Amino acid sequence: MLSRNDLITIYKCYIRPILEYAAPAWTSGLTKLQTEKLEQIQKRACRIILGNDYTGYSHALQQLGLKTLAQRREDLCLNFARSLMESNFRDWLPSTRGDISGRNTRNKQKLNTPLCRTNRLKNSPIPYLVSLPNK
Repeated sequence: MLSRNDLITIYKCYIRPILEYAAPAWTSGLTKLQTEKLEQIQKRACRIILGNDYTGYSHALQQLGLKTLAQRREDLCLNFARSLMESNFRDWLPSTRGDISGRNTRNKQKLNTPLCRTNRLKNSPIPYLVSLPNK
């Protein structure tokens, strides 16, 4: 029988990376049902790791030192957006508001949010990645 720490390591190294693979590309287009199904996989892993000590998902996350997959995906996307802003691919994102207006305002560091007339565009990766650092 494996220890709890070994099971957590196996989950973090083998299962969770599959659930988060290329998350910045597809996170913004997830439906509520798809998000719940992904979260169910982590719930099941928590139940297996904790066994009879499992009382609830939020308690299990605290006990195991994990975040929800939704929180992790948002963190991954935010880190990706920030790294994109500092890379050679900076031109994939819109200019900052200060670059466009030339004014020194409180929001000069925020990215200019693209106008999205359809939900399909609004739920695509670039507008989603632009919205994260602007929060």
